[in-house]
Amino acid sequence: MPHFIMDNCIGCMACAKMCPTECISGDKKLLHIIDAELCIDCGVCGNVCPVEAIIDNEGQVVEKLRITKQRTKARVQVELCSGCVFCVDACPYGALEMVKAPEGAGAALGLQPSQVARVIEPKCTGCRICEEVCIKEAVVVDGLFTADKWDVRLPKYGCEAVEAKERTSAAA
Repeated sequence: MPHFIMDNCIGCMACAKMCPTECISGDKKLLHIIDAELCIDCGVCGNVCPVEAIIDNEGQVVEKLRITKQRTKARVQVELCSGCVFCVDACPYGALEMVKAPEGAGAALGLQPSQVARVIEPKCTGCRICEEVCIKEAVVVDGLFTADKWDVRLPKYGCEAVEAKERTSAAA
């Protein structure tokens, strides 16, 4: 369900500038609107709204979270990453980059890509666009972001997440 902008919008345009899908429109100093077809419910708009004019589908003002500390971040499970760069190209914030693949990259796919995606944590807003475009389900935004799961230089990178996903799928 999309977010909604209330009448107390001052038309500052902060939400429109930060929206990763460009679903917010309006003129400066006038009420803005959100296109329900394009809104992905990431909450970035509410995070930057200075007058708390944005509500979620339950009628609650979208909570302001510090982008660098409190928001859920994307992470890449390198054993599922094929190195296709779809996520890097799709990210509107430049929060993903391609780096040299560590040992074990692509292992779950029977591949050994030369490069894999890595999240640039300070730039990531958790908007989920990268997760949506990843055809291998290697990019996830699930609240489990920690440094040892995104830094591809570390050997433990994300393997426990694949095992947990397999257990969940088997139980269903």
